[in-house]
This record gives sequence, C-alpha cells and structure tokens, in this order.
Amino acid sequence: MIWLVMIACGLLTFATRFVMFSGLAPRRLPDWLEDALGFVPIAVLTAIIVPAVITGPEGTLFIAGNSRLPAAVIAVSVALLTRSVLATIATGLAALWCLEWFVY
Repeated sequence: MIWLVMIACGLLTFATRFVMFSGLAPRRLPDWLEDALGFVPIAVLTAIIVPAVITGPEGTLFIAGNSRLPAAVIAVSVALLTRSVLATIATGLAALWCLEWFVY
C-alpha cells in the first residue's frame, strides 16, 4: 500500500511540474486564481506559527504563563503598523526575550 501511495504522489508531483513546462497550460493564470494564490503564504505561515505559540512542550494547549502569546501579539501589532518583516521579527524576538527575562 505504501508503494502505491509513493508512486501516486510521485506521478502527481511530476504531472504538476510537467504541465507548466510542456506548453499545455495557459501562459497566464486566471485572475481569480491569482487572487486566491495571494492568500497561500498567509495561510501557511499561520498554520506553522499558531501551533508553535499556543502549544506547550507536552503538546497541550498552553495559555496561562505563556510568554510566546503576548510576544506574538506584539509582533502582529508591529507587522500591521510597519509592514516590515525585519521589524516584526526583531520586535517579536525582543519582546519574547524581555518577557522571558523579566516577567515569566
């Protein structure tokens, strides 16, 4: 069964890449698809970051006494205000370190 899954995934991966280089696909994506693809990075990063912020070492929900949660709120606020990736990362890390050092 695992070989069937691996072969199917390999063929699907090959097909998606082959279509783009073969000339079978249109040169330009439809506007609605380009608009929808603009949300992919936000969705992926949210799916990666949120579990890292709200789960504890045991994999359980960790809200009380969690220094990552207020640091994430501060980082999101800076991201909304500045629209700068470097400012967001720097502020988020500084907030996390300060919260770890002085508060928690």
